[in-house]
Amino acid sequence: MYPKTYLELQMIFARRIAELSGMSYEEALLRYTDLYSIFGLKWSEDLPVWQQSIADLPTGSLGIEEAYHFYAQRYNQGLISNHMPGTPYWGCFSYLYHVNRKGVDIHFADRDESGFGSLSHQRMEARLDELRAMFTHVRQEHPDAERVGGAGTWLLHRVQYRRLFPPEAVRHTWVAEPIFFGTGLWGQFLKRGPCLDEAAAEIFLSRVSKLSDADYVASCFPLQALRDECPIFYFYRYYGIGEQLG
Repeated sequence: MYPKTYLELQMIFARRIAELSGMSYEEALLRYTDLYSIFGLKWSEDLPVWQQSIADLPTGSLGIEEAYHFYAQRYNQGLISNHMPGTPYWGCFSYLYHVNRKGVDIHFADRDESGFGSLSHQRMEARLDELRAMFTHVRQEHPDAERVGGAGTWLLHRVQYRRLFPPEAVRHTWVAEPIFFGTGLWGQFLKRGPCLDEAAAEIFLSRVSKLSDADYVASCFPLQALRDECPIFYFYRYYGIGEQLG
């Protein structure tokens, strides 16, 4: 389970946004935190569950105790997974294919149970094997795929993550439009365990307390989410996926 402080960090952020913007705290929790995903809720069918969980928060406080109790209940009932049901994955990696732009989005989640860090040098070959297998699947299932990119992640700041991809893919990155759903931004506050990265959290909370304009909420994060994109050919070449695949 995530530590309570990880949820609290996001709820403090939402409360500050509500104060500055005039939107309700409930709306800020939905739009500017990852709680919906943390609770294991599906957008298409679980909105009433979310609405009830938020309605149960006490007026005039963050409601962290109630929120964490709800999270723990769902976790203990087996209702929370770090993987979307029905979507294949290869170790720490999965992907989404966008037919309209013929693009592949890479998704990362720490599913490594070796005892080493998922991005440590000891596990680098395992990660490369996962990506090789995943892109073999991409080539077989989506031979029309042209580009690889994504919505953005803080992980692109880390050389341990960047070295898993072709140099052409990470040579040029840019700051992505902030997305508060998922771990593209929030993941930077977690260490292995998972535990809260207290140093990063302290920087974040200091910036949140000084925030005076809701239009600049992304500036509170120590690391911005970065995007990268390049032709898929470079990935096939980097992972040694041969022409025999068709």
